[in-house]
Amino acid sequence: MFVGGERSKAARYRIIPPAPEGQYTDESRRALDKAITEAVARAQNRPFEEVASRGWVFPTEIPDGTWGSLGTIFTLPDVHDLLVGEAERSACAERLARRRLERARMTLEATVDVFQRASDDA
Repeated sequence: MFVGGERSKAARYRIIPPAPEGQYTDESRRALDKAITEAVARAQNRPFEEVASRGWVFPTEIPDGTWGSLGTIFTLPDVHDLLVGEAERSACAERLARRRLERARMTLEATVDVFQRASDDA
């Protein structure tokens, strides 16, 4: 790893924890980043502050329907069903639908904002 064109004297970390679409929230991503950084600091037996500046955590969501195993594709409700049972399957599907609705709302608001600015400039 190079920093500023020179070989880094200390280890650098890039950690990419994947999860099915709709599982991360802003709060859970912050908590995950902190927990992973704390774990790296413990593993190195170094202070958190020293390790934090050398690590990057990229919580990544895998789009629903793109998790594969055993020669088949599993949706998020399928994965949830395997982990906690059929009774929670609908709750998982609802959470995914809410997340997609929220993203669609944000996209729509951004699009409306762009068009409003363009019409104001015209």
